Amino acid sequence: MKGPENELQVRLLFHIAHKKNDEKNLMNYHQKLQETTHDQLCLAAIHYLRGHHEEATEIYKKILLETRDYQAINAYIALCYYKMEYFDVSMEILSGYLNFDPQSIYATNLKACNNYQLYSGKNAEEVLKPLQQLFKGGDIFK
Repeated sequence: MKGPENELQVRLLFHIAHKKNDEKNLMNYHQKLQETTHDQLCLAAIHYLRGHHEEATEIYKKILLETRDYQAINAYIALCYYKMEYFDVSMEILSGYLNFDPQSIYATNLKACNNYQLYSGKNAEEVLKPLQQLFKGGDIFK
């Protein structure tokens, strides 16, 4: 609160209000958010954390329409669809992101989670095997 009043402070206080379950301040800082990309990403994150996955997805999609530079947003959208139990849609979006970043640990783990839900635990384990190469063949499952 002693720092300069700016967009970053508003986003930070918005997250703090969420963490403290302070609905009054959460709504206060929500109203102060603007239509900037950073503010909208912040809003989407809070929607996700509150279990409002549809709202988060809509914000993420809007940002992607405005700029294609944020490829990682596809992974967030895929996670939202996973949480909504649309595992096949999540896989489709995730496959596009994995073409962009095939060594993404986050995306590979989410793909394994989708495979577990759609197919089997054995299938999920197979998806995770390439990650072992990233860790020089070490057993990352211990």
